[in-house]
Amino acid sequence: MKRKKNNVSISSSNKKTKSRDSELAQFLSPVGISLRQDRHCSSSDIDSIVRELSVKLLDTQARDNFFIMLQDYIDEVENLKVAMLPLVKEDSTTHFNSDSLIKILLRVPSISEQLTELLLEKLPLVAEDRTCNIAALTVSQLRWMNSLSYDVIITKLNEVLPVCPLPVQKEMISGLPEILPDEKHEEACELLLDHISTLDLVPCILETLSELSLSHKMLDKVHEAVEVQLCALSADSVPAALRFLLSTAPPDKAVSSIRQHIDFQSLCKSGEGMEAEELSMECLEQVLRFHNKIQKCWLSLLHSSSSLSVFDLLVYLILYRVNNKPKTVLSSIRFHLKEGTFNASLVQDLYRNHAKTAALFNSEQLKIAHSLLLSFPEHSLPSLLYLSVFTHGDLHAQQEVVGSLISHIGSGQSKEVDSGIRTLGLIKDSTDKSVDRFSSLLNGLLDYLNTLSIPQAREVLYLLVRISSAGSCRTVDDIHIITRKYLSHSSTKLRKLGIIGSCSLVQALSVESTDKAKTFISKVQESLSRAPELEALFYDELASCVGNGCVDRETVQLIYDTYVDKFQSDFVSREPVDSTSQVCDILCLEGADTLENDETGHISINLWNCVEAEDPTQLMVLCPLLRLVGTSLAILENSMEDIDSILGCYIRALPLDDIVTCERSTVGLLALINLVIEQINVFHVERRPSMRNKLVKRIKLLQELLGLLRKVPVVDDMVPMVFDLAEDLGANKSKKGQSSKSTLNDSAADVSKDMSLFDPTKTGTMKTSTQLDKSENDVEAGAAAVTKPKKHVSSWSSGVKFRGFIRELDIRTMAILNLSIESTLQSNESSAQSEVEPMSLGLPETCMMLEDLLSKCKFKLKPASVFSKPENSLGFSRVASLSETKFTQQILSILPALCQTMEDNVSQPKETSSDSQETSQNQSAMNSTLEEIAMLEDNPFGVKTFELVFSILELVFSWSGFATNSQISTECFSILASRTQNQTQGPLSVRRKHALHYLLNFEKSCQSFSSTINLLKCCSVISDSKDQRISDICKSCLQREWDITEDEKENKVRFNEGVGYLVRTFLSHSSENQGDLLDLLVEQLDVVVKKDEDVEKIFPTFTRATLPTIYKIVLTKLVEYQKSISSDKENGLDILTNCVGNFANLITYIKIIESRPLLRSALLYGQKFLESFLAIGLPLLSPMISDNYVEVQSILKKIQTSTRQLHHATTHSKSLKDIALTARVPLLKKFLEAFLLKVKAIFAHHGCTDAFWVGNLKQRNLKGEEIVSQQVEEEEEEEGDVDDLSELSIDTDDEDNNSRAAPDDENSDSMSIGY
Repeated sequence: MKRKKNNVSISSSNKKTKSRDSELAQFLSPVGISLRQDRHCSSSDIDSIVRELSVKLLDTQARDNFFIMLQDYIDEVENLKVAMLPLVKEDSTTHFNSDSLIKILLRVPSISEQLTELLLEKLPLVAEDRTCNIAALTVSQLRWMNSLSYDVIITKLNEVLPVCPLPVQKEMISGLPEILPDEKHEEACELLLDHISTLDLVPCILETLSELSLSHKMLDKVHEAVEVQLCALSADSVPAALRFLLSTAPPDKAVSSIRQHIDFQSLCKSGEGMEAEELSMECLEQVLRFHNKIQKCWLSLLHSSSSLSVFDLLVYLILYRVNNKPKTVLSSIRFHLKEGTFNASLVQDLYRNHAKTAALFNSEQLKIAHSLLLSFPEHSLPSLLYLSVFTHGDLHAQQEVVGSLISHIGSGQSKEVDSGIRTLGLIKDSTDKSVDRFSSLLNGLLDYLNTLSIPQAREVLYLLVRISSAGSCRTVDDIHIITRKYLSHSSTKLRKLGIIGSCSLVQALSVESTDKAKTFISKVQESLSRAPELEALFYDELASCVGNGCVDRETVQLIYDTYVDKFQSDFVSREPVDSTSQVCDILCLEGADTLENDETGHISINLWNCVEAEDPTQLMVLCPLLRLVGTSLAILENSMEDIDSILGCYIRALPLDDIVTCERSTVGLLALINLVIEQINVFHVERRPSMRNKLVKRIKLLQELLGLLRKVPVVDDMVPMVFDLAEDLGANKSKKGQSSKSTLNDSAADVSKDMSLFDPTKTGTMKTSTQLDKSENDVEAGAAAVTKPKKHVSSWSSGVKFRGFIRELDIRTMAILNLSIESTLQSNESSAQSEVEPMSLGLPETCMMLEDLLSKCKFKLKPASVFSKPENSLGFSRVASLSETKFTQQILSILPALCQTMEDNVSQPKETSSDSQETSQNQSAMNSTLEEIAMLEDNPFGVKTFELVFSILELVFSWSGFATNSQISTECFSILASRTQNQTQGPLSVRRKHALHYLLNFEKSCQSFSSTINLLKCCSVISDSKDQRISDICKSCLQREWDITEDEKENKVRFNEGVGYLVRTFLSHSSENQGDLLDLLVEQLDVVVKKDEDVEKIFPTFTRATLPTIYKIVLTKLVEYQKSISSDKENGLDILTNCVGNFANLITYIKIIESRPLLRSALLYGQKFLESFLAIGLPLLSPMISDNYVEVQSILKKIQTSTRQLHHATTHSKSLKDIALTARVPLLKKFLEAFLLKVKAIFAHHGCTDAFWVGNLKQRNLKGEEIVSQQVEEEEEEEGDVDDLSELSIDTDDEDNNSRAAPDDENSDSMSIGY
C-alpha cells in the first residue's frame, strides 16, 4: 500500500511539473519564444521579446506566477542547461544570437534581481553534475549585463562561495571582472580578500585581482594580504604570485617581498613538483624580459644583499639571459664572489634540489663560469660550475664544457691554464667514464703541449693517459709519437716534455705488458745517458709514478732490480781509511748491522768525489735515483730492509767544521743537505727501533746543516735540484752579464723566476752574498765558533735563497712527528726488554719540521678569500701534485702529535723571572750547541712551537674546502675534542665547541705576542658565534706590556697589525654594549693623543706607533654601530649620540697629530660616517625636533665641529698636492654639502629657521691657519654678504662669529652651519 501511495504522489508531482512547464511555454509563446527539449527557439527580435516580457510582468501577481513557473522549470538540471544555451531561429539549427532564455529574462528589470539570486543559489546544488559546467554557463549569463543588481551578486556570492566546490569557486571568481563594473571592483576585492586564506584559490584570486581597477590604498592592502600568504603557498601557486606582485606592486617592494617570503628550496624539499618551479622561472623570465625597471631594481637589491639564496642564484641566471647588458649582471656576481656570499655550498644546494630547473640555464652558467675563471682562476667556484653543468647536463652541454676547458688550457695564461687542467681532472674524478667519450676531442690538448709549463704538461699527459685507459688506443699512440719526437729534440724543455710523456706511457704500457714497459724504459734511459739533469728528471718522474700506485707490480720489480744496481755501482763503495786525506768519513751512525769497518774498508757514499769533480752535475742524479730505489722497494715490501745500510753508512765529506770554509763549501753543503733530506724521505716508513733512531739522528743532522747555510755564500756553480722548469725559454733566461747571486736576490721578490735564472753549466768563483747574516770575520773564523744570534732565526729561512738547490721534504715525512708519542710508549712498556732505547725528536728538530709544514700549508691551502696571493711552486713540486683534500688528511694524521707537543710544553712549566723570559724571547738557540741550549733558563723553541702549530691550524681552518668537506672538519674537531677527555660523538657544532675549548686552554702557555695572536686567529676562525672568552683574552693581551722580539721590532707593521687584530676581535666577540666599548677605546686613544694624565692608561699597547691602525678600526666600528640604528630603533637616539660624540673626538686627532695615515682614515671613514648619518641619523632626528629640540641641537652641533674639521682636512690635502689624499676629497665634499642642505631643510620644515644660518667657511689647514689663494677685490660685496648673514641668527660659536663678521676672502663653495 505504501509503495502504491508513493507512486501516486510521484506521478502527481510530475504531472504538476509538466503542467507548469506547459504553462511557462504558453506564457512565453506569445512573445516569440518556443520551449523545446534540446534547444529553445525564438521567432522575433530579442529587444522586442524583452519589451513584451517587461510589459507582461509589470503586474505583481503575474510576475509571481511566472517566477514560480520558471523556478519549477529550472529545478531540472537539463532544463537549466538548455535555458542557458543560446536561442536559435525557428526551423533552423543556426544561432539567432548569443542571448539565452536566462540572459533575456535577466534583462527584464522586474525579475532580474530575483533571478540572479536564484541562479547563484542553484550553484551549490547543481555543481555535482559532471555533464556540463553549470558554473561556467552561469558566469556567461551574468557577464557584461548592465541591468543586474551588483550588490546582490556580491552579497550572494559571499554566502554561497564557501559551500561551493573548488571548481565552481574558481569559475565564479574568474568571472568577477567581467560581471561587475569598475565602481564595484573594490567591493569585489574585499570579497576576494576574505577568501584568500584558501590556498587553493590563491592563483585564481590573484589573477582576478590583477584585472580589477583598484585604488593605491586598496592595492597596498591587497599586497599586505598577499605577503602574508606567500610563505604558505604551494609550488603551483608561486607563478601567479610572482606575476601579480611584479605587475601591480612597486618594483622595490615586490622584489623585496618575493625574496623575503618565497622559499623555493623548502618547496622542493616538501615534495612539490618541479614543473611548477619551471613555470615560475618561465613566468619570471617573461616579466623581467619586458620590464627594464624591474630588472634594474632586482639587480640592485641582489647586489646590495648580504646573503644569497638558491632563488637569488636562479634570478641571476635569468637576468644574465634577458639583460641587454649582461656585463652588469656579471659584475654583481663577481662582487658576491669576492664577498664570499656566492660560494660552493650555494651551487651545491642549487643542483641538489633544483637540478632540472638549473639545466634550463646551462648556456648562461657556462658563460658565467668562463668569465669567472678568467677573473678568478684560483677560485674553486668556476670549476664547480663546470662540473655541475657537465654532471647534470645533456650530451650537448657536456661537449660545450669540454670545449670551453680546452680553450682555457690552450689560452697561454698560466693561471687560466692551471684552473682549466684542475677542472678537467675534477670532472674526470667525479664523473668516472662520462668524459671518456670525448677522448678524441681531448687529444687536441697535445697540440698545446709545447706552450705549457712542465708541471702543466705533466698533469695534461697523465690525465690523457687516465682517459685512454678506458679503451682509447689512439690517445696512447698519439702520446707515443709526440714523446719520441720530443726526446730527440735539441730543446731542453721539449726533451723534458718527452720525459714526462715517457713516464706517463710507462704507466699505460705496464697495464698491457711488462716487456713493453721494460723495452721502453731502456730506450728512454739510453737517450738520456749524457744529460744528468734530464736523467734526474726521469728518475724523479718515474719515482712519482711508482709511488702513486699507477704502475703494475711486475714493472715496479723490474725498475727496482735495474736501478738499485745502478745506484750501488755509481755512488756506493768500500774504501779503506786514509789518515792522510783531508776528506774524512763523517756521520757514522751506530749500528753494526749496517757498518763494516775492517782492513778492506767500510761502506760509504762517495759524495765528495762528485763535489770535487770537474762537472759536479752528477750530483743531480744521486738523490732522484735514491728516491726511485726507495719508492720502488716501499711499494714491493713496505720496508727498507734491503737497502737499510744506506741510512747508516758513512758519507765521504769534509768535517762540518771545515765544510763552510773550503773552496766548494756551498756546493758540498747543499749536496750533503740534499742527501740527508732524501734519506729521510726514503726511510720515514721504517718502524724498527734501530732504524728509527738513525732516522732521528738524520733529522737532527739536517737541522744542524741548515743552520750552516747561513755561513756559506751564493756561487755560480751550484747544482739545481728542481728539474721541471723550462730553462731554455727566451722569456725566462737571465739577462746577459747577470750573475746567479743577483738573480737570487731578485727572487726574494719574485720567487716564481728563481730557477729560470740559473745556468748550471757556468763555473765561477765564490761571491759573498749580501744577504748573509754573519760578517766576513765570522765566516773566516769557521764553523767551530758558534754564536748565539740576537733573534730567532728559522731553520728553513737560511735556505730560502737556496730553494731551487735543496730537495723537497716529502709531506709524508711529517709522520715522523708521531715518533715522540710512540717512543714514549715504547720506552715505558719495553725499556727492559729492548736493547735499543728509542729516541725522540727534540724541540729544535720539531720546530724545523713544523716550519717546513707551515710553508707547505701556505702554498697548498688557499683561504676562502679569492685575493690571497699565490705562493711560488718552486720547491713544492711534490705538494703541488697532491689534492688539497689529501694534503689536509696528511696533516690530520699528525694532529695528535702536534697536540701532544704543545701539551708537553704546558706540562713542564718553568718559573722564570721577567728578565730570563725576555732573554729567552730575544735569543735563539737555532744554531747553538746542545750544551748552550741546556744552559738557557727557558727554551725559546717551546714558545715557537705554539706559534707554528697555531699557524698551521689556522691555515687548515681557513682553507676554503674545510667548511664544505664535512668529513675532514668532523675528523679534525673530533681529534681536538678527544684531547679534553670529552666525547667525540655528536653533531658537528658540539665537537666544534669542545675543540675551541681545548685550544683556548693554551692561552696562558703562549708567552710571546706572535703565539698569542696565532692562537686567537685560530680560535676566531672556528668560532661560529660571539665568544666572551676570546674577547677577554684580547683585552688581557691589550693590557700587557709585551717584550717584543728583535724580529718584531724590525717589522713594526707586523706588531701594529697584531694590535689592530686584537682590537677588532675584542669588539666583535665581546658581549658588552658596543657603545661602552667604543667609549673605552676612544678614551684610551685620548690618553695617547692628548696625553691626558687624569685618565688611567689601561692599554699599554696603545701607543703613537699603533695609533693609525687602531684609529682606522675604531672609525670602521663607529660606522657599523651607527648603521645598527635601523635594527634597534628603540635605542636609536642613544646610539646616535654615542657615535657622533666619539666621531667628533676622533676627528680632532688630525689637528693634534700630523700623520698621513690618520688623515687618510679621517677622509675615508668621515665620508662613510656622513653617508650613514644622512641615511639613518637625520631621518631619526627630524621627528624629534619638536619634542627633544635641545638634544637634537646638541647632536648637530657636535657633528658640525667634525664637518668643519673635515673641510679643513680637504683643503690641507689639496695644498699638499697629495694625489692619494686628494682622490678622497670630491666624494667627501659631496656629503658635506648634502649634510648642509638636508639640515637646513629639516629646520625649515619645523619652522626653526632662526636656529640655522649659512656662511662661507674660511679655508684653513689642519693647524687652523688661513690659506689665502686669491685676493678679494670688492670689499663692498663682502660687507653686503655680512649683512645678509647677520639677519639669519645670532651665533654662539666664536669661530663662526669670526667667520660671519669677516667672511672669507675666498668665496668657497663649502659652507658651514651655526646654531
